[in-house]
Amino acid sequence: MPTAEDLEARITSLNERHRTERENAAVLDEKLRRRGNVQHAPRNLPDVAAQLEKFLGSVLEGPFTVTGLGRLAGGASKEQFAFDLAWSDDGTARNERLVLRLNPPASVVETSRRREFEVLKALRGIVPVPQAYWAITDYEPFGEHGMICGFLPGVAAPTKGGGGPSGLGTAYGEYAPRLGEQFVDHLAALHAVDTDALDLPSFDRPRVGTTDAADWRIALWDRIWEEDTYESHPTITLTREWLWANRPELDKVSLVHADYRNGNFLFDEDTLEITAILDWELAYLGDRHHDLAYAMLVGWGHDDASGKYLCSGLIDADSLIARYEAKSGLTVDPVKLKYYTVLNMYWAFVACSATSTRVAQEQMTHLDVMMPFVTGLGMFFSNELNKILAEA
Repeated sequence: MPTAEDLEARITSLNERHRTERENAAVLDEKLRRRGNVQHAPRNLPDVAAQLEKFLGSVLEGPFTVTGLGRLAGGASKEQFAFDLAWSDDGTARNERLVLRLNPPASVVETSRRREFEVLKALRGIVPVPQAYWAITDYEPFGEHGMICGFLPGVAAPTKGGGGPSGLGTAYGEYAPRLGEQFVDHLAALHAVDTDALDLPSFDRPRVGTTDAADWRIALWDRIWEEDTYESHPTITLTREWLWANRPELDKVSLVHADYRNGNFLFDEDTLEITAILDWELAYLGDRHHDLAYAMLVGWGHDDASGKYLCSGLIDADSLIARYEAKSGLTVDPVKLKYYTVLNMYWAFVACSATSTRVAQEQMTHLDVMMPFVTGLGMFFSNELNKILAEA
């Protein structure tokens, strides 16, 4: 067992060798300090209710009532609970359905609730996102960091037909054309935003005309691989070398979702309107091609009846790019698109093959049964990386 001094020396070394964003580095530092000292303990609803009452009592003035507390299914990283809150806001009575989003001791992606909270606040009125109410950045009273945001209605996958779990080959059937248009339009709106006007104090801003955006992102996943893997892998070594050798310069700073795909949005099955875009925990300021390449990855989509691949199960690649360029006024560079395809598969391989195994082995996640499945997904991306790099 390393001493505290050994651990701090290791953290210092990691930060010196892997220069990433300050907030992301701080989150990873804390992850290492807790490793071996904290394990996941199942949460029961009475305890969560008591903790929620204590937290709300510290942020609300006057009486309030919490009812209807229950777990939310779905997701591969955070624990989520829905509840109804009745309270008075500057003399106005309010009663809303809210979501409590809590970190486990560690998850397949280790991220900052502060950053996720800032993104939701910044994007209200630009794309459909839940209203952000409170960021929980202390370990009291829940024992973990978290966030409380609004609850938005909708489903992640069709319940009246279709097939496959949300985010993994979901078949939207006749819904696909209408949802696909909105999926692209919201991404175009996101990337066209003037990021100088957004209040994102926890985000580092890359410089246009430099490789900052790519540098910080590769360094993030390089560090996570070094921290979490149990053994080396030749595909990781080859991919890392290719990524560093081919870094593209940034031409425009965009707010990047970084997990933009099917499964991470909700829609109303009656109106076919996208009601919410979720899971902003990986968001950063960087290159728009990251999101485009991610939405187009193999694994998320499937072929339609004619044999044409539907990106995220919604729209073919040519139509996606054409609509995106028309709606955003931004161009899509095929060279950068290929680069971010490789970077996306790299981080997916790292998270699924190294981190998922580590957090399950060390009993730091509430999803220990799911993690072996996620590890298998990492092997899928490893195979796809080998194909791309063999051609390169």
